[in-house]
Amino acid sequence: MKRISALLLVLAFFAFAQGLDFSGRTGQPSGVDLSGTWYPQPGQDANLFTASGALVDYGGVPLNEAGRLYALAWSAARIQGRQHQCMGYVPPYTYNQPGNLRFWEERDPYTQRLIALKHYWQISEGTRTISMDDRPHPPAYAQHTWAGFATGKFEGNVLTVWTTHLKRGWIRANGIPQSDESTLVEHFIRHGDRITYLSVVTDPVYLAEPFSRIYTLMRNVKEPDAWLYACDDGEQILGRREDQVESYSWGRHPFLREFADSKKIALLATLGGPQTMYPDLPEKLTDPAAMESAAKALLMPKPGPPQTSRAVNPDPHDGEIHVLPVQGNVYMLIGDGGNIAVQTGEQGAMVVNAGAGNLSDKVIAAIRKLSEKPVQFIINTSFHSDFTGGNVKLRAAGFDPSVVGSFFSGQFADAGQGATIIGHQNVQNRLLALKTPPDGWPSDTFIEGRRRKFHNGEAVEILPEPKAISDGDAIVHFRRSDVIVTGDIFSTTSYPRIDSNTGGSIQGEIQALNQILDRTVYKHDEEDGTMIIPGHGRLCDEWEVAEYRDMLVIIRDRVQELVKSGAALDAVKAARVTADYDDRFGTNSGPWTTDMFVEAVYRGLKN
Repeated sequence: MKRISALLLVLAFFAFAQGLDFSGRTGQPSGVDLSGTWYPQPGQDANLFTASGALVDYGGVPLNEAGRLYALAWSAARIQGRQHQCMGYVPPYTYNQPGNLRFWEERDPYTQRLIALKHYWQISEGTRTISMDDRPHPPAYAQHTWAGFATGKFEGNVLTVWTTHLKRGWIRANGIPQSDESTLVEHFIRHGDRITYLSVVTDPVYLAEPFSRIYTLMRNVKEPDAWLYACDDGEQILGRREDQVESYSWGRHPFLREFADSKKIALLATLGGPQTMYPDLPEKLTDPAAMESAAKALLMPKPGPPQTSRAVNPDPHDGEIHVLPVQGNVYMLIGDGGNIAVQTGEQGAMVVNAGAGNLSDKVIAAIRKLSEKPVQFIINTSFHSDFTGGNVKLRAAGFDPSVVGSFFSGQFADAGQGATIIGHQNVQNRLLALKTPPDGWPSDTFIEGRRRKFHNGEAVEILPEPKAISDGDAIVHFRRSDVIVTGDIFSTTSYPRIDSNTGGSIQGEIQALNQILDRTVYKHDEEDGTMIIPGHGRLCDEWEVAEYRDMLVIIRDRVQELVKSGAALDAVKAARVTADYDDRFGTNSGPWTTDMFVEAVYRGLKN
């Protein structure tokens, strides 16, 4: 009897152990180990390594209108631009690369609990972390990366991964985009020396429905030598303008029928959309005239009003101020209208933009948690109320000892009465014209040259950007922290609020974005390095600024072409020149609509 009891105890132990993984949690299989070196062996999307197929080969991808128009406008010549030469890869596209992959585990050194699965891929030298400890995903205003933020869970013999915070990348690198609003669910299923990889992309910007793909990863028995793929951008064509972004006009793609004709299939079948995903498509392609008519209709935007954005506004809108460390000694404050940047150190805080003024007390409280000393400087990047509404309260809560008793203090009527507000002279002029309280005006102004300071142990440059959003815009560069604050010259939530009545222009806006890109340096493959705090939206780096610049150049060129043809403003609006970007940046309501943006571009070019 004792023998039977002992045997049952041993069997019970092993049964229990089979339900444990090394993290010590029950219900997790102990035999699912993805560690080691792997390489892709595509089945679905075979022959689509890296270059990802022919132009206008979109069949089987559930593109919506914006996604199709984006792809039809894309020219491979765009890769010559500096910011596109070293573009990284996003999953699931990266699992179809022609390089090596490595997985390994990260465990708590004391408990041996599984914390994360790490993953390194050769192409773009990217490292991906799949958190296995139930940590929450970051807030919407956090930085997006090529790898995104991923959390995983073992379900039987399957590793399931949920990913958010991805950069804008490719579904196929023949122009089919995957937006920065996409989310991803993946399943890794190991069978010996083979991993079956199933991915499902949900993209509210460019896809009409979720898109699934299956790839195969094979175990690399011999450790490969090839692991690096270093990339530095360089001049490819001398004299190429920084505001040159190649694109095709809708309906005039020079290679539109090349793929369809080579495969002897209908053009309609190559243009993507949910209808191209299912096996009954050939049954529908029976009337050549009807197919040709349907295909032509897909080459141009549908008539009607601009599409309202489906993208998420990352502002929490919860009545609280949220603090996000950026890098160095710079922080981003979110929640009171425009984004606020705070630099801390041994001296008083330097604040860039003061918010709308609705939550100023909470902004001041948040700054006091970051710095024991009062705010010394407030820099305004424009006169807009989203950035200057909090000037009066923040100024009153601060103190600038550098002007008290100074030989120059007589020049400042407000010397010793609070923080010093710095801004372009036209910011002061505009606020005066708007009859805002004098305590909220910049008293330390500049006009043409850069305004520079050395504060809290680093060089700070304030650079005027005339004729961008208005005639008083500026950017601020914290050089040691390597953070640039752009104000509304750059936003991740809307088209730029170009105000031609106050000196703004599309060309000045593009020039300002290029000035920002002249100062940025990426760490690796268009990621990290110089960090960007936009006027509104999430924390970014160089890639997002380049994408924004490219969009504006393409829209400018479309409007310019219509202006040269003699088109009136109503005709330009009816042409829906922003159709491939409206799902991401457009709106039909609020203080700055898509129609208002198009009108600002039109009037700037017309005049």
